[in-house]
Amino acid sequence: MAEPNKPVVIEAESVEKESPKRGEKSQSQQESHIKSSQHRLAAIAAAHHIDAKLHDIEHDTLTTRAAYRQLEIKQKQQENLEQIIKICNDLCRDETASSPDPDWLYRFFEMAKNIYGDGMQNLWARILKQEIIRPGSTSLKALSLLETMTQREAQALQRACALACTFGGDGSNKLITGFRKPEDGMKRYFKPDIAERLALGNFKLPFTDLMLLMDLGLILRTELESGLLEPPASFPLIGQNKTFMLTPLRKGIRIYYYRFSPTGNELAKLVGQKAHPEYLDALMALLSKAFVVESDVGSTVNEKA
Repeated sequence: MAEPNKPVVIEAESVEKESPKRGEKSQSQQESHIKSSQHRLAAIAAAHHIDAKLHDIEHDTLTTRAAYRQLEIKQKQQENLEQIIKICNDLCRDETASSPDPDWLYRFFEMAKNIYGDGMQNLWARILKQEIIRPGSTSLKALSLLETMTQREAQALQRACALACTFGGDGSNKLITGFRKPEDGMKRYFKPDIAERLALGNFKLPFTDLMLLMDLGLILRTELESGLLEPPASFPLIGQNKTFMLTPLRKGIRIYYYRFSPTGNELAKLVGQKAHPEYLDALMALLSKAFVVESDVGSTVNEKA
């Protein structure tokens, strides 16, 4: 049973891989590979009841086979919905609830019936629970996008959420990629700003996944930078359920970041945020080069330039 306040774990699909060998494959190895792919195809076709042409004798008529396949699909869709309801029931407690919009519910069930994976069913159950407690929490646009997302795309979103933080007044999730600050003294007039970067790929979010989320419209394509951050003004940064107060060490500092779209923020609330202490430590170490960083318990991470 999944707990309501924990992030959804979207399991990776298992993929069989053949061990690479040096040199060219022998003819027997190639034939074995072809035979294996044929067996895999036959298994897939049988599971979806479309394997009649793979046998010497076609059992039943085409109409009968089509009717049976449609019955199997409807039964599986019914099973999917019942499983999502069961998971949602296990998540619900004694929270005050209301009635979701009937049109929203109809669209939800029409989409949810085609959700087959355990991890994604868990996510859709959480969406339903949230809508029962707070109608209007999840838009149909977000649901439509979620329905079309593959396992890989959902996992990429989950990894991005693990690195997300908020700062500034808009409350939007952001992925900080670095900062820039002016040179010391007179050098600032003759040299470009010093730029410090944090490689998100070192924390399981390669640029290919970032591009994937941009293509889905979950993260804005352009890397942004904050307005000028100058002392003595401080501002809060929230990440991993911790709050840090940042005070610029000098004038003219700007933070680089990617910003989640409104739909991305909406789905991020549903996916939740996994703990990622290594990333948080790296982020605070980076920011301490340009800011006095104070944690939510009042300790100072760094007070030196």
